[in-house]
Amino acid sequence: MNREIKNMESRAGIIPEHTIGAAYIGNWKIQLKSNKVSFCPRMRKILELSKGYDEKIDELFQLVKPAQLSGLVHEFKVACFNGTRFEKQVQIVTPSGNEKWVMLTGVLYSRRWGTAEQMIGTIEDVTQKVNEECLSMAIVNHELRAPLTIIKLNTQFLINHLAHSINKQPVKLLNMVDQHINGMTKLIDEYLSPSTSEESPAQLNFSLFDINDLIDTVLVEMRILYPGHRFCKYPTADSIFIRGDKYKITQVLINYITNAAKFSPPCSHINVNINRNENDVEISVHDEGVGINEENSQALFQKFYQCNQKSVRQKNSKGLGLYIVKSIIQKHGGTVKAENGKNGGAVFSFSLPLSQQSKFNTTGQEAVKLMA
Repeated sequence: MNREIKNMESRAGIIPEHTIGAAYIGNWKIQLKSNKVSFCPRMRKILELSKGYDEKIDELFQLVKPAQLSGLVHEFKVACFNGTRFEKQVQIVTPSGNEKWVMLTGVLYSRRWGTAEQMIGTIEDVTQKVNEECLSMAIVNHELRAPLTIIKLNTQFLINHLAHSINKQPVKLLNMVDQHINGMTKLIDEYLSPSTSEESPAQLNFSLFDINDLIDTVLVEMRILYPGHRFCKYPTADSIFIRGDKYKITQVLINYITNAAKFSPPCSHINVNINRNENDVEISVHDEGVGINEENSQALFQKFYQCNQKSVRQKNSKGLGLYIVKSIIQKHGGTVKAENGKNGGAVFSFSLPLSQQSKFNTTGQEAVKLMA
């Protein structure tokens, strides 16, 4: 089994052949029809499993934190459906009670032409890397909070000082600044706090709102921030009501449109398209910039992802913006996507269900049913 996986990994390009023997990387294989799992001794060591431990998918699911199981299964099914590379980082609790973070990667494999019969891949212990990232986030958290507190205090002072002024426009603008400061503080609490984990996701404040109106509001601010660009929305009419966290969806729109403006030449068009389907609505942002490397389109949404190639779109990127976007949309039951436009540029899109989907912690048995 190990020899077969090594040969496939070398051809599929999961990891370089000389790193197969690395201390913290193991190999696995899953039969798609039976969900039977096989893995090497190194993977058994990473998971701290005894020799008598059965290689069954439901027993392996028991090691994964319940709140992360549904996301793990979702990414696996997306990879199988689209024939793309599978990659997911999850937290596990070993039988001896040790908590670890592992990175799972895999590719589909078929012995004959036709439907893939199995997925083979690697598992890597990334606990130390995650701990280092948490330490970095704690430092960034501290460095951002201090100036934000000063900005907020001065903003509130000016609001109170100008409250009785005849000209209400400065107070209106300062209130908008104060709202954005509160939004940045929430972002820090949710994504740059070492205590924050996927196991205890932030509470979503659901309400019914018109996505068309929300896009119009965001575009008004974007036209002020980027007067050199031309922002358009299609179609311009028809209300589409969505049940979700209005503030979170605003974050997604700002991230997509801001990126489009940053990576597009002056005086170029940035179009926001709305496509309503039977069960969901898709919002896409089209720019006229340099485009993306489609081979890494899904990797763009990973936490702290940095492209190996020297791409203009990665300049000064910290790898958090699109990760936050994906996290928000997945919590709403939607999906994200990045691709190149037919006429150049990049297209970043996200979908939202027209009705709220229930959220739950997936158990091992439920995950097995979802895999089917």
